[in-house]
Amino acid sequence: MIENSLCQIGLTRKEVKIYLELVKIGAQANSIIARKVGLNRTTAYSILKSLEKKGMISSYNKNHTKYFTANDPNCLVGYLDRRCKTFDYYKTEMLTLIPKIRELNRGNLLDYSQPIISFYEGKDGVKFVMNDALKASSHFLTFVPLHKWFDLGLVEFLLDFRHTRVNEKNIVLKAIVPDTKEVRAFFNDNASSFKELTHISYISDPEFTKMFENQINIYDDKVSIIHLEKGLEYGVIIKSKQIADMQKAIFDIVWKSSVLK
Repeated sequence: MIENSLCQIGLTRKEVKIYLELVKIGAQANSIIARKVGLNRTTAYSILKSLEKKGMISSYNKNHTKYFTANDPNCLVGYLDRRCKTFDYYKTEMLTLIPKIRELNRGNLLDYSQPIISFYEGKDGVKFVMNDALKASSHFLTFVPLHKWFDLGLVEFLLDFRHTRVNEKNIVLKAIVPDTKEVRAFFNDNASSFKELTHISYISDPEFTKMFENQINIYDDKVSIIHLEKGLEYGVIIKSKQIADMQKAIFDIVWKSSVLK
């Protein structure tokens, strides 16, 4: 579990193996470390230098021998911080390059209308995908399985989201939700003061139960799907005008049907 987690933040399997071995055995020379992890000295030394550059280990000389020692595990957070800053820099750089790259396709040989799909894992991924709806130009539509947000303990997140949507972004929400006492109480307590920006349609027909397996947000040219099963949380953002228009049409049909009832 520890090894997999460390690999997920950008370390190689061999880097993880050597770092964890140093945590266990303390400061050692390259020859000892290589033997412990089953690598030749040249490969082990190369990995040790890589870990040192990443701030994961330190080295010192003693009796004409170089020793390597693992840094405190807090170095992992520092490593992630440095990677985030690097990615933020290159993200900004790429945004300025995108128009120039598009210009290379002067013959229109590539079709940029294909959907762009992004996947985000875990509770943090769910929050990221949900917050992407705050980029909506004016309003967004959503099917909300509110009971699943309750089960995950994310009610405070929803309240913060509502505050940003209403007070900072001025975005209109149209939500279709299951008709339960718990759901009605939530919206009565938290949406009554924002009626001009919050429109709710309650669905009680059991035939529509499947609509609330996942949350679906529809805004501008995007559709996001948020899976809220505890321990299996994830979110997907699909950027496609065609798919967004289709989902808007489906939403409008369900909305009108619920209003007529």
